[in-house]
Amino acid sequence: MKKKKVSIVGVCLNEAKSVLKILDNIPKNLVDEIIVIDGHSTDKTFELVKNAGYNIVLQEGKGRGNAFKTGFKNVGGDLVVMLSTDGNERPGDIKNLINEANKGYDMVIATRFGLGRSEDVTPIRNIGNHFFTKLCNLASGLNVTDSMNGFRILTKEAIEKMNLESNKFDIEAEITVKAGKLKLKVSEIPTIEDERYHSDSRLHALKDGKIILKRIIKEALRKPPY
Repeated sequence: MKKKKVSIVGVCLNEAKSVLKILDNIPKNLVDEIIVIDGHSTDKTFELVKNAGYNIVLQEGKGRGNAFKTGFKNVGGDLVVMLSTDGNERPGDIKNLINEANKGYDMVIATRFGLGRSEDVTPIRNIGNHFFTKLCNLASGLNVTDSMNGFRILTKEAIEKMNLESNKFDIEAEITVKAGKLKLKVSEIPTIEDERYHSDSRLHALKDGKIILKRIIKEALRKPPY
């Protein structure tokens, strides 16, 4: 059986204090390609990443969704890992994501709940995560525990089938619901979400919560193909 190529899409915005700590700890022996998407940082993020020898690209548009969509268009791997570089996500868990995906799954989510845990989520965000996960499960027919965590791996084929539209923090909800609607094979592995190295979350509970809710409702009413 031919070995699947693995690409990393690492997104960053003003993460000069953390980005190399994350990128340098990616298990390079398991990864074929690393592409970093910069959201037009105003600090030294872009220069640091470029000078360290990583492939870095300026994202198209603004927002988390646009960052990942830019990355998806530029990768060549069979499996694509979604990674943030703010310190929340543990690069060592990439190995576990890859191993689980190689069992034949189209998407594997690193869950912070169940056997996993978060050192960073606030009580309000915790309630929101569980609420949106229940809605995503209802809309998609899945039974995941963490629909909102962006730390996950997907096949390139699955990404292409989704024809993603989300520009902001609704990207994970769109991916999750569409995965269920497309009848993809989905699994989860436990992870520990660490505290960010230096900054607060850019997610605004009320404003972004409304965007995520609208996205889930929209996708619940749609049917593939996309």
